[in-house]
Amino acid sequence: MATVLHPEDFACAAEERLKRLGAVCRAFPVRQVADLSHDSTELVYLLPHEIMAADEWANLRVRLAQANRLFIGCVPTASTSGVVKFLRDGAYDVLALDDSDERWKSVIARAVENQKLWLQLYGGKPLSAGDVLTGRSEAVRELRQKIDRLGPTDVCVLIQGESGVGKERVAAALHKAGRGGPYVALNCAAIPKDLLEAELFGVEKGAYTGALKARAGLVEQAEGGMLFLDEVGEMELSLQPKLLRFIETRRARRIGGEREYNVKLRLVSATNRDLEAAVAGGKFRPDLYYRLAEITVQVPPLRTRPEDIPELALTFLHQANERFGKNFETLEPGLIERFQQYSWPGNVRELKSSIDRLALMFDGPMLRATWWDMPAGVAEPAAAHAAPARDVAALAEPVATLPNARQKIALARKLLAESNNDYSWVCAQLGINPSTLYRWRKTGKLD
Repeated sequence: MATVLHPEDFACAAEERLKRLGAVCRAFPVRQVADLSHDSTELVYLLPHEIMAADEWANLRVRLAQANRLFIGCVPTASTSGVVKFLRDGAYDVLALDDSDERWKSVIARAVENQKLWLQLYGGKPLSAGDVLTGRSEAVRELRQKIDRLGPTDVCVLIQGESGVGKERVAAALHKAGRGGPYVALNCAAIPKDLLEAELFGVEKGAYTGALKARAGLVEQAEGGMLFLDEVGEMELSLQPKLLRFIETRRARRIGGEREYNVKLRLVSATNRDLEAAVAGGKFRPDLYYRLAEITVQVPPLRTRPEDIPELALTFLHQANERFGKNFETLEPGLIERFQQYSWPGNVRELKSSIDRLALMFDGPMLRATWWDMPAGVAEPAAAHAAPARDVAALAEPVATLPNARQKIALARKLLAESNNDYSWVCAQLGINPSTLYRWRKTGKLD
C-alpha cells in the first residue's frame, strides 16, 4: 500500500489504523512546507481537520499544489463541518475515523493510482535548457537563433508547444541570454484558483482568514529579472484583467493592501493550449493575449525532427550514467532507428524517461534495441510489410468527428486497456489535453 505522510501531531488512532491496513506511515513537521517536493510516486498526504486552522494552511495548500501532490482530509466523523471545507480547499477525498476499513483502503488506493497518473502526465524533473536546444535540425537551429535574438530584450514572449517539449527550459534559456536578475516561475494550473492572485501579487496581514503575516508575491520577487507564467491559458477570467493592468502599468497591489508598488521585470508565458481559439470562445481575454504574445516562440514536437533523436538520446544516456552510476557508452543503431519510428506523444520528456528506465534496468556498455518495447500502435521498422500493428490513428470513425464526450470517454477506456494504461499515448490518439483524461479518471468515468 502507499506511503502515507501525516503531521507529526496527528491523532494516534488514525496512524494505528493506517498501519493496520498495511500503509507505511511517516510523520512530517507541518511548518516545513518547503520540503513537500518528492520523487516517489506512491505518496499520499493525510491531513487532520485541525490543520485548516493553522497559520501555515494557505501556504501548505500552495506547496502541495506546486508539487503536484494530492491530499486526503481526515475528520472525527462524517458529519464534521470540516468535510465541506476540505473539499472546497482541494482535498482529493475526506475520510472519517468512523468510516469502514473498506472505505479507507478504497480511498487511499484510488488516491495513489491518481497520484501516479498525475505524475505520469505532469511530473518529472524539468529538462535543462541544453536538452531542449540539442539537435541539428533546422527547427532547433531557428529556435536557438530566436532565443539569442530575444534574450537581451524586454519584450513579452509567449512560448507555445505540446506537453513535454520543454517550454519552461526555453524560458530559462531566454533568461540566461538576457540581462540577469532573479528567475521566478509559476505554473498557473498548479495553484488553487482562489490563491493564485495572492501568489502573484502578495497579501497583507489580515487580508483574509489565515493571512497572519504579510507576504510578497512572485511579481515582487522577480524585480529586476524574469517572471515566467507557465500554463497561462488556465488562468481564470476574473484574474486576467488584473494581470493585464500589471503588464500595462508595471504596478500592482497586494491583497488587502492600500498602496501600489512598482516592479520592473520581464514577463514570459507559456501554454499548450490554442489561445486564439480560447479568445474566440470567450475563455481568454483578447487584449491580454495580444499583450502576452508580442512575440511568439513555437517549440517543435519531437516527431517533427527525428534527426535530433540520436544526439538527444546520447545526451540523456550520459545524464542517466551520472544519475544511476552506470557506464553506458552508446546506443545500438537499431535502437536509434526504433526511436525514430515512434511518434513520441510525450515529446522530449518521454524520450528522456524511456532512456532513464532502460539505463536503470540494464547494464552497459551499449543500450540495446531489444530492451525497449515500442508502445503499441506503431509499426516496427523490420515489420513494416508484415501484418499491420494496431493503428488507433486509423479508427473506423475519426476521433475529431465523434459527436459527444460520452463516445470519447468510451474510446479512451478501450485504448487505455489496449495500451496498458499509457495515458500520454491515449491523449495523443484522442487529441485531448492530459488534464481532461485525468479529470475523467478522477471522477470515475473511465472505470
